[in-house]
Amino acid sequence: MERTTDIEEARRSMGDVYRTPMALTADPTRDFRFEMALASEGGFAAAALRFGAACRSGTNSFPDVMVAHAPSGRHRWRVGNESGQGSVPFIVPPDREMRVEFSSSHIRTVGIDPALLRHVAHSVTGVEAGAFRLDGVNTDARHHSLVAEALRYVEATLVGNPALRDTPLVRAQIVHQTIIAILTAYPILPMSTPRSDTTPRAVRRAIAFMEEHAREPITMADVAVAAGVSTRALQSAFQRQFETTPSHYLRRLRLRAVHAELREGFGPKSSVREIAQRWGFVHAGRFARLYAEEYGERPSDTLRR
Repeated sequence: MERTTDIEEARRSMGDVYRTPMALTADPTRDFRFEMALASEGGFAAAALRFGAACRSGTNSFPDVMVAHAPSGRHRWRVGNESGQGSVPFIVPPDREMRVEFSSSHIRTVGIDPALLRHVAHSVTGVEAGAFRLDGVNTDARHHSLVAEALRYVEATLVGNPALRDTPLVRAQIVHQTIIAILTAYPILPMSTPRSDTTPRAVRRAIAFMEEHAREPITMADVAVAAGVSTRALQSAFQRQFETTPSHYLRRLRLRAVHAELREGFGPKSSVREIAQRWGFVHAGRFARLYAEEYGERPSDTLRR
């Protein structure tokens, strides 16, 4: 967590985080206060900012796709030819000018590398995404509450919870869910009709990819791209062949890995929670229930044996 009452220091910090020169002024300067907490994962960066005093800020362009929401305080924005209230989440496409005015605001932002956004879009449709839409994106947006909740969850988990922030599998899951929410809400990329080629070979490719990379922070976007089909098509194929979903199949692979580590013990300092989180299981109660259904005993019983 960074805190300062120096406007120039805050401006430099914002420029470092957003990878672009940022303007920042305050009136009156004596009331200025700035707090910022950060988290990043690959091409995804999340920030929670709090400002005192009435401020103006902006930039000529961001290198990333930016999404912002001001759940408290007064906030107005202008992006290209669009404008609105920050109390409703808004998006700033790359290479678009942004100007904002705000007072005593709490602001949540996420920045997404365009390549990562295209990767997730590819996984949804099974085809390469087209060019970014730059005009009228906020005017035509839908499901603002979905994005507001996604940004709130990112702040509560990635930004605000060090234990989860330090767990690669959990970070990847949260990032993927957030990007899907953003793609659902904003028509920034043309989303083609999902490809439905779900041959047994595609399912085998998906299984081989999951088995090889289960320890890594892969998501269903990665699995679908590796299989060469859309996530929707892959889900249908798994349902037909195994009566389950690919995400549940991957979860069982990881549950099996947890079981193996618990049986081996991994030293006296190992705990069920540490091992479970390492394999992407965040909620202790839900994990214990899944484990008991699969192995007929509590995880702690396996560890003590």
